[in-house]
Amino acid sequence: METNLKLPINSTILIDSNFLIDYFSNENKYIKFLTQVKKNNCTLVSIDLVKAEFIRTKHQDILKQKSALFNQIIEAILPLDQSTINLIQPTIEEYGFDSEGVSVVDFCLACCLKRYKGLFLLTRNHKDFPVKIFIRDYLFTIELEKDIRTYALYSYTTESDEIVEELNPDDIPF
Repeated sequence: METNLKLPINSTILIDSNFLIDYFSNENKYIKFLTQVKKNNCTLVSIDLVKAEFIRTKHQDILKQKSALFNQIIEAILPLDQSTINLIQPTIEEYGFDSEGVSVVDFCLACCLKRYKGLFLLTRNHKDFPVKIFIRDYLFTIELEKDIRTYALYSYTTESDEIVEELNPDDIPF
């Protein structure tokens, strides 16, 4: 059961692998969340690196199940094009000491957030998206049998001359 389930409306949400891993293990606990996402007319997107991180397993049957789940939930893949890749070094520099332990995949997600105005990132990996850089817009929990998972939707805004593009749903390859 979710508490504090306040979500954006008519938005694009970038999904991190930890949400997919949790969903795969406890699908029935996440249905209400996904129903609310759809009710709010949100589009769920991810990147190929998240898919690779999520489906990675030595068991072929589980790999196929995870791949099918990914394809069921994720509506589009955001491309890691040169404009996004060019943000990696400046993002690592901006993180400074906070970059310790942050995976390459999480840096790529951070670069997507920095690239596209209006994009939200769904994650429970709070330490990898420091609030000195990103805005924690929404916070909610999902209760499991013996645990409570705390997720956030992060965004990025800048007042500098950085190139930040509007995320146009027509530009996302469906």
